[in-house]
Amino acid sequence: MNLSKRRIARIHCLVSLYLYDVGKMLPEEILNEYIKNQENLGVMKEERVYKFYELLFTQTVTNINIVDTAISEASKKWDSNRLFAIDRAILRMATCEMIILKHASVPIVINEAVEIAKSYSPDETKGPRFINGVLDTIAEMAKIK
Repeated sequence: MNLSKRRIARIHCLVSLYLYDVGKMLPEEILNEYIKNQENLGVMKEERVYKFYELLFTQTVTNINIVDTAISEASKKWDSNRLFAIDRAILRMATCEMIILKHASVPIVINEAVEIAKSYSPDETKGPRFINGVLDTIAEMAKIK
């Protein structure tokens, strides 16, 4: 399967957000590791792809309180600490892209998040549906649909 360059950047962002959340690594440490290991990163070597990854990751971390508030309001029945860390990272990344960056259309962002969740969520059935529902609600609440 041939993945788009943006999807690859989003997947790397997902991994970075997971390391930030669960691994308790500092954002600078994570970015430095990516730079240090660039020879192993394939398409991420392309400056445009790396810059998108870096922007998405840093803006998600920088705006984590705004992002988490939006997720919490959209998923009233769920405590974000009870979510799988991977699902939380996907939600954070997509929420940031929708309400902070606003680079891609909302349906594209939601579709990308759902597709990534199908491959990476610990619950490949419920995870993507949950992510789709939460992101759809965030888009409606922010009136960005």
